[in-house]
Amino acid sequence: MRHKVRWWFSLTYLQHRTAVALILLTMFPAMLAVYAQENDIHMPHQEVEHWAKKIGNHIYHLSNTFTYYKDIKKNFVDGDATISENDGLTLVKEMAEDVSNMMKFKVEAVKRIMNVAEEAALDKEHKQDEEVEYYNAKRLNEVYTDRNNQERLLEGYRELTLIPNSHFDGIPVNENVSSVHVPTNVYDKAPDVMDAIRWSGRLDRTFKSNYELDHTLSWQYFGSSAGFLRQYPASQWVLDEKDPDLYDARLRSWYIEAANSPKDMIILLDVSGSMTGLRREIAKHVVLNILETLNENDFVNVFNFSANATELVPCFNDTLVQANLENIGVFKKALSSVETMEIANFTKALTKAFELLQRKNSKYNKSGQGSQCNQAIMLVTDGAPYNFEEIFSKYNWPHLQVRMFTYLIGREETKKRDLKWMACANKGYFVHVTTLAEVREQVLKYIPVMARPMVMYQNNHPHIWTGVYADIADPKQTDWLWELRERKRQMDRTNNYRNLKKRVENRQLPNDYIIRDSEKIEKFLEYGEFVLTPRDVARMKAKHNREARTDYHRKYRKDRWTLMIGRRGAPGLREGYRLMTSVSVPVFDRKKTSNITERVLVNEAVWKKKKREVRTANLLGVAGTDVPIREIEKLVPPYKLGVNGYSFMVNKNGYILYHPDLRPVHEEANAEVLRKSRDKRKWFQDILKPNYNSVDFAEVELIDHDSGPRTNNSDLLELTKGRDYNTKLRRDLIDQRENESNFSVKIHMDNMKRVVTRQQRYFTQKVKGTPFSLGIAMPMGYGKYKVQGQVELSRAIQDPRGVKVTEYFTSGNWSIHPEWVYCEYKYDQNRPEMTPEELMMDFLTRAQEPRWKWRSTRTRAPPEPSMSKPQYSSWKPGVVESERKDSYYCDKELVQSMVFDARATNVYNERTIEDKISDEHPMEMYLALIFSSGRQNFGMTTAFVATRSGLTRWVDLTKLKPGESPEPSDEPHIMQIHNRAIDEVWYKRAVDYYEEDPDAYVYSVPFDAAVQNPEEVLVTATRAIFIEENRHRKAPAAVVGVTIKHQKFVEYFMNETYKCPSYPSRDSSCKNAKTCESDYLDCYLLDDNGFIIASEKNEHTGKFFGTLEGTIMESLVQSEVYRKVKIYDYQAVCLDSRNEPSPASILMTPIQVLKWTTNWIMSNIFWVLVKTHLYTLWDPNEAWAYTHGAREDAYQDISNPHMEPVDYKEGPDETTPPTDPEDDRQYPDDYEHQAEDGDFPSLELAYINKTHPRPCDKEVNLYKLQNHKLQTDGNYKPVKGKLSNCHPNGCGRHFSVQKVVSTNLILVAVNNLCSCESRKVDIEPVEVEYNETMLCNRLLLHHYRKRPSECFNYHPEEHEIKQCGGAGSLILPSVTMLSLLVVAHVCSNLKLYS
Repeated sequence: MRHKVRWWFSLTYLQHRTAVALILLTMFPAMLAVYAQENDIHMPHQEVEHWAKKIGNHIYHLSNTFTYYKDIKKNFVDGDATISENDGLTLVKEMAEDVSNMMKFKVEAVKRIMNVAEEAALDKEHKQDEEVEYYNAKRLNEVYTDRNNQERLLEGYRELTLIPNSHFDGIPVNENVSSVHVPTNVYDKAPDVMDAIRWSGRLDRTFKSNYELDHTLSWQYFGSSAGFLRQYPASQWVLDEKDPDLYDARLRSWYIEAANSPKDMIILLDVSGSMTGLRREIAKHVVLNILETLNENDFVNVFNFSANATELVPCFNDTLVQANLENIGVFKKALSSVETMEIANFTKALTKAFELLQRKNSKYNKSGQGSQCNQAIMLVTDGAPYNFEEIFSKYNWPHLQVRMFTYLIGREETKKRDLKWMACANKGYFVHVTTLAEVREQVLKYIPVMARPMVMYQNNHPHIWTGVYADIADPKQTDWLWELRERKRQMDRTNNYRNLKKRVENRQLPNDYIIRDSEKIEKFLEYGEFVLTPRDVARMKAKHNREARTDYHRKYRKDRWTLMIGRRGAPGLREGYRLMTSVSVPVFDRKKTSNITERVLVNEAVWKKKKREVRTANLLGVAGTDVPIREIEKLVPPYKLGVNGYSFMVNKNGYILYHPDLRPVHEEANAEVLRKSRDKRKWFQDILKPNYNSVDFAEVELIDHDSGPRTNNSDLLELTKGRDYNTKLRRDLIDQRENESNFSVKIHMDNMKRVVTRQQRYFTQKVKGTPFSLGIAMPMGYGKYKVQGQVELSRAIQDPRGVKVTEYFTSGNWSIHPEWVYCEYKYDQNRPEMTPEELMMDFLTRAQEPRWKWRSTRTRAPPEPSMSKPQYSSWKPGVVESERKDSYYCDKELVQSMVFDARATNVYNERTIEDKISDEHPMEMYLALIFSSGRQNFGMTTAFVATRSGLTRWVDLTKLKPGESPEPSDEPHIMQIHNRAIDEVWYKRAVDYYEEDPDAYVYSVPFDAAVQNPEEVLVTATRAIFIEENRHRKAPAAVVGVTIKHQKFVEYFMNETYKCPSYPSRDSSCKNAKTCESDYLDCYLLDDNGFIIASEKNEHTGKFFGTLEGTIMESLVQSEVYRKVKIYDYQAVCLDSRNEPSPASILMTPIQVLKWTTNWIMSNIFWVLVKTHLYTLWDPNEAWAYTHGAREDAYQDISNPHMEPVDYKEGPDETTPPTDPEDDRQYPDDYEHQAEDGDFPSLELAYINKTHPRPCDKEVNLYKLQNHKLQTDGNYKPVKGKLSNCHPNGCGRHFSVQKVVSTNLILVAVNNLCSCESRKVDIEPVEVEYNETMLCNRLLLHHYRKRPSECFNYHPEEHEIKQCGGAGSLILPSVTMLSLLVVAHVCSNLKLYS
């Protein structure tokens, strides 16, 4: 038995071993195959090297031939082009002097307005009942047609001739008079308003005289403390028919900063239990309006107080923060969540405020922060138990350094006494606020009180310069426009929801069960279609973005950031923004006393009016003028700085006025709002970023180092060697010191998708008479030198044998930089509209006349005013009407350089291939064959050249015969869009890459090429032309280039990489070798930033390589083929989702109908209030449920799914298939029930995720090719790599990289047999995640700044002024006006509904 068991066990064991062996033998071939693939099949490194060389050489010679590279370079050299050194310090001094002289003219003009205004206000020769005639900007030229079909002016309107003027952005104006704008909240028939309008009418002569003296003068204006604005020249004010006019000059920065010296302010908001309901809303509204009156030179904090006093924003603990847009936005957001409780402790609140402001005790003031000028406490409460005299005696008496302004909320008259005593005893002012409608007027009363010391000194009228700002109607415009954007998104989604519901009801779905697919339902609600691939979605978004960019380019080329809301007729209306700074001066009442009428109690029942004379110090208003940023940039011509050089300007807060990296508009605002209207006026408006005007210099100059966010280079900021703080760039800019320094910086381009690093030289200089410093930056190396070459026009005129300069422009098409000033007429409003090219030819023709004279663009300083005459009358107009037509100026150097470049580039002609073949010269025949082959086989479409002087020339290579024009098209030629020469990205990249490889062409394709029509995608190739005197002295003169059809380019790429070097064609032997045609090899052409130029799949074109092969991209970084460069975007905007109440289970009931009706009525009554700040205090959904005037038809109540959809398309709805009467498809049994009872589709699907923008920091990793790492002994060698153990079976992925000679491209071949998991490497910016502490530190980050030089906070006689406030309620005319406005608005909406 034992043997049997042993035998059985041995047999079993043998069987097991045999089975295992058989299994291993079965698996062995597969394992062997894997091993063979991994080890026996090697990567075709030699073939890749051969393909790269052949492709590079072929396209290099072909591009050289088409661009006439050698001919153009020879023409520059033979034309005696020379190299001269750029003296940056001398250059910035000259530019700063020109800017300073220009700004002095503006200051003198404003001071003349101020003098005339103060003298005019003294005039008493008028009757009280005298009719005042003026042009109301909101009541001009509006007509109606009577019964006899005759046009008549509307009642109360006046007729005024308005002529479009290009100097004022094409707005129709009248240069003979001014117009007056009166805000909605100001009664224009009030005696003080009418009196100020009357005497300010004398300013018209001064306005006109100023404009005659200085043709660059922009809008001139006088903002009255009574509330109106007088502006010159007269124009019609832009008004939306249903929107209220919220513009108030007294809230603009130019008014606030001139009327008050800088201030430190603490706002105390009573949040005790009695501050509930309407009181709380009024109090919040008061705080919001106070915050709106602050500017970047002010410092503020807000405290809530009840039992204790706590900061409204916990981050701002024990400090005051600068009142810039970002910090004010933080306060506004926190204010919306204020809750009331407990009993108010005034002692703790006042003590907290005084201790923070008191200089000798406060840590805040000891640190040297703040304005160090005026100080104020703003107390907002519904009453105080007593006057707290002991606190004021301890902290503020006898010097009265802190002013006390008190705001009594509510209708209780008995609570006035103590609050008024607080204000009167502390040089402040008391107001009683009873309604929301009067908040703004009551808040603005503190400004004249703060201005009293300045007014009382009389002789000192400080002029102030504002920071950069956009000329929009109201500071709240940005928030309002974002809300409109959200409504547009909601409208689109609601319409798609209604369309979906209609299809369900009519059984018009593509198939029975598509309604169950949540992903497809979401796509339909988002885009209006069911069947959409990811590529379709990408194509839709890309098309929308291209339309936005094209529209941006068109308006940007015409006029940089142009928008004039408030003045009718501007071509850029709601299509851009006009950035500017302003200079303004306060206007004082020269009378030291005034007569006031007051009611005196004679006995217990009798009151009597009595007049008496009191001491006053009244601010009449502020006079000012705008200085568009573009006018400053004209005096800092970019051609003098050269390619990749730029200028910038910084104020004393360290904020930039302009800089090439200033991006004020949130360009992605329209990303989810698909435009459906062909009428561009209905397109959604670009939105300003929340902190667009407080961008610090350190946020746009990114030093090339690898530290974290907000840790920019110390040399750029203020730290330095040892303790010397006087030599650093940013600090020197703020201190207005001369500086010369060098830095290595990171510069992003192409919408933050490409990056270059370079050494740059910086030069800074003070702009005298202003708080600004001008700086210029120029690249090291080629930026040290510039090409000098001009055609002296005077000599060309004198030489009868010479060629006329206009003949240099006969070949090919040409354009000049649309933003540069070559020649301009000073007063061109009566001239026909001409393109820049037509204007240039007009001047070139005139320049050949015998009496031609150059008139310099250099500005001169205004003469000093005469001591024997008033300043405003010391000048007389120097240009009479007959001379205005021929008054012009030219930039001689730029024009003659442009003519020189035109002569050098006059190589493009229209000789056809047939003409060249007929020539007997063999070279001509060879070139003709190349031309023919290139156009037909390689897809060359355009050859072009752009030069240092802004000249761009091109020839359309698709023409076949001389004189033949391409097919007419509504779209401009690509070179008409990209005609900014040295400012174009392809120009900058070509010049930068010259340092890497002087023979290379730089190739690029659109980033969205994968979703474009493949036949329309073009490859752009550019190469820089440098003029060299020796190895070190060289400078760029021009850039040549070609555009190539991408399909033809890819065909050539595939044709070459599908061949074996040792075989002439793809035969059977070649197929066994290693080519890109084989299934296991993927081949790509990548540019120097990692974008795919060509591959075997069209959908890869333009994409970043890391999105497809992230692991390979990371390996290329590790192999030092690419360098990873981290970029921080400190101007980014992040979108926060807002919590929305659930809309589920909303039924059509009588109660719901009553609710909607009530909401509609209330919205019409409080429309003025909602349009100010109230909508930010209520729930966003409730605010958006209100009617919005003219948009009522577009934005209906989405809560009602049974409302009929509105068709916003201009044609039939192509997305809805026609109903088929024979359709007998079977739907589920409950399908009809679901459609009828409204349970499906769920109403929740119709709601968007509402967002709100906020400033944030973002980071992104960009990539830069390292050519020197690919070279060995001066030759490019393949980079061989392998991803090891990237798969569970142990296989790896081989790849080979080879530089394509004479290009910025690399050829990458990747083995795809091993299916390794690849991580996605993206280049989309992501938000930098800060914890709460880091976020507070970012908000509290105080860079070095310099306070304004003048401060007026004390006058020894101010105590004689006893006016310190009283009852605060709307006067009868204002109440009547408000009531009439509400009634009119309700009636208009009733008419709209009917």
